[in-house]
Amino acid sequence: MADRWNELDAGDATMVKSRIYQFENWPNRGRRPSVAALHVLARIYQTRAQSLLTNAEYAFYRSSEREEITCIDYRSLDDNYRTKEHTAVVDGSYPGTPEVSRPNLTDLRDRRILDPSQQLSLYARESSKILNQAERSNVGDDTIARLNAELQQTAHNYLKTPMGKLLADVRRIRDESLGLLEGQQPLRYRTELYGIAGWAMTMLGWASTDMGRVDATAAHTHAAWYFAQEAGNDALRAWVCKTRQVAAYWAKDLEAAIRQAERGLYFATRAGGQTEVMLASTLALDYARAGRLDEAREKLAQARDIPVVQERQCPGGVLSCPAERALSYWADACLVLDNPALALEMAKRAVALSQSRPEPDRNLGTERMTQLHVVRAHIDLNELDAAGDELSPVLGTPDDARPAPLLLQLTEISARMRPALRDSTDGRRISDAIGAFRAATTAKVERRALGSGRDRDA
Repeated sequence: MADRWNELDAGDATMVKSRIYQFENWPNRGRRPSVAALHVLARIYQTRAQSLLTNAEYAFYRSSEREEITCIDYRSLDDNYRTKEHTAVVDGSYPGTPEVSRPNLTDLRDRRILDPSQQLSLYARESSKILNQAERSNVGDDTIARLNAELQQTAHNYLKTPMGKLLADVRRIRDESLGLLEGQQPLRYRTELYGIAGWAMTMLGWASTDMGRVDATAAHTHAAWYFAQEAGNDALRAWVCKTRQVAAYWAKDLEAAIRQAERGLYFATRAGGQTEVMLASTLALDYARAGRLDEAREKLAQARDIPVVQERQCPGGVLSCPAERALSYWADACLVLDNPALALEMAKRAVALSQSRPEPDRNLGTERMTQLHVVRAHIDLNELDAAGDELSPVLGTPDDARPAPLLLQLTEISARMRPALRDSTDGRRISDAIGAFRAATTAKVERRALGSGRDRDA
């Protein structure tokens, strides 16, 4: 390769094997080929320069360089290509110029100098062909609208339908959008498909945390972040960070949770609406948990001033922050900030607001977690009898709607009681009820896992 390069290159520098290796190892290591180098490489391989680069590598070049790269074409040096693709068909309008009679975009460039009149005719034909190619699409408005509607429905069905069915629905939406991306579509549809795939993987990541699989959460959110970047969707970027924050918190890595919340708030501020409310509220709560009390109070005040409006970009449901969810976060923060009276007021308002909504619009997961904030506030106010009464609805949660964070929150409630309260009649009643609920849930999970193992063995 180096010898062939030196035979062709008109420059003074001598090519050596080590430089070739640098080109081959780029972009992970090595050195990026210049446009001039791509000219030589394309001549050596008798091909188009763009075919030597992946889409990701092509994106590293400046727009002016990319324009030049698309024009580098040495396929005409290949006898097989010339025989197959460039049989002369003479057009009477351009005697002696057979190439102009066949206006293929890349085939006609870099061949011969045309006069201005010929150039205009050729470029007009090229533009017509560009339009024909651009108008081809395997996606239309109806397909995008259907996928978005299905995504919204699954987001609203979270914890209302069996998790297995919901996961299958989300996976189907993800895979369909990815499959469509393998075809051809205008940029606006491609951006929509990237967003749909990203939201689907974010929801899979959220579900993974709820099922105690933060390792799976990491895989889903890593992929979701790529699609959020490709789509340029700030709301999606923020919710990917929020999903990672939840996983980090329940994995007991509070510093990582704070980093994700801070990063997410940066994007959420640009998205606005419920996304900004969610990330500001999350960061206030995490600051409080970390003992950064002044910052927590400042961020809590900021969150309460943000208008709680739904952005068009978000699918809603579990990936949204309506008023009752915001109130739930604020109540949790107030509990950590040792203000149980205000926390109780906020949590009760949140539960009442959630219960006043039509059944399809209720986020039952948030409602149950908020109900536990009510329980915690009563405990902090030494009102164990009231705490026990408020705990009862949560202990009636169906078997298939008991996410890992709910069980962890129940454990915190037991640990929250001071020894004197825990040893009281009401305290023992609460601890025993929580212990029985956790034991029953764990046993059912183990039975399901055992049954799945037997099915595989069979």
